[in-house]
Amino acid sequence: MRPALSYPENVVPSLRFQFCPMCTAQLVREVIFDDNIPRVKCPQCGWIQLSSNAVAVVVVAHSPEGMAAILPPGEAGAGLPAGLVEYGEDPAEAAVREVLEETGLEARIVDCLGWIFVNRASWPGPMIQIMYEAEIVGGQLKGSDEGAARIFPWGELPAISPTRTGSQKAMQAYLEKASGGTGKP
Repeated sequence: MRPALSYPENVVPSLRFQFCPMCTAQLVREVIFDDNIPRVKCPQCGWIQLSSNAVAVVVVAHSPEGMAAILPPGEAGAGLPAGLVEYGEDPAEAAVREVLEETGLEARIVDCLGWIFVNRASWPGPMIQIMYEAEIVGGQLKGSDEGAARIFPWGELPAISPTRTGSQKAMQAYLEKASGGTGKP
C-alpha cells in the first residue's frame, strides 16, 4: 500500500481524497496535462479531481436612508451581506438572495464593484468573492443567524469587522466609486 496522498495546505480536508470516489482505488498525484500542474487522479479508472475555487458574493446594499449591514455576534464591527454562490446560481442572483436572507430586504443590483481572491485553508477554501452594489427596493428589516441587521444612516456605519476581508474590500471599492476616485463620498 502506498503512503497517504499529500495535498497543498489550502485544500480543505473534505477535498483531500485518498481513494477514488468512482472505483475506490488509491489515488495518485501526477502531472496529467501540458500545464505541468500535479493533479490527483485514479490510476485504475482515470477519474481526475478538478476542484475549483469557491465563488462568493458580498453586497453593499443601500437606500436613501443609509446602508444595510449585519452585526455578527462575537465580532468587533459590522459586516455586509455575503455568502457562497450555489452550484449553477448566477452570482448577481446570489447577491440579491444573500441580502434577503441576511437582512430581510429586497435589493436590485446596481453595479459590479469587482472581485477579489481570498486564499484560505479553512472552509470553504480558496475563493473568488464578487463585490456588488445594490439598491434596497423593499422588504422588512430582520436579522438572521449571521447577526442583527440594521440600516445605518449615511456616515454612521460602524467599522467593518477585521475578520471580514470581503466586506472591507467591497466597502473600499464602493467608496472609491462613489467618490469618483477621491476616496470620499
